[in-house]
Amino acid sequence: MIVALIISIFTLLIGVFFHLLNITWIADRIKSQSENLYIKTPAVVTIAIVSQILIAGIFTLSYVIAMKLGVGGFGQPATLTDIFYFSLTTITTLGLGSVEPTGDLRMLAGIESATGFLLISCSAQKVFRTINE
Repeated sequence: MIVALIISIFTLLIGVFFHLLNITWIADRIKSQSENLYIKTPAVVTIAIVSQILIAGIFTLSYVIAMKLGVGGFGQPATLTDIFYFSLTTITTLGLGSVEPTGDLRMLAGIESATGFLLISCSAQKVFRTINE
């Protein structure tokens, strides 16, 4: 359980760092290039979505590393694509349940879901502010 917790916290910190970098520094640089609302808003939305996909990839790597360390697995044999799909549905808090982690790997899934909720909220705030500028 300690290994799963360490991996979860480490992945959370990396994910939050990259997401904030993307929706602040990168988005602000792109926004400063145009005054047109119809260019700035889609750009910020695209950055936020790509950032979520990137973080799902980071969590996917964490699942793979945790599996190699014997922290847990998935209910059925899961390919890298299956794990990425699970991560993407978890980070977006959709959680379809067609792929499920087992053992202490479930802790990483819970942390990913909470992280996704936080990051989606940050993204929504950035889009809202962009529209109202």
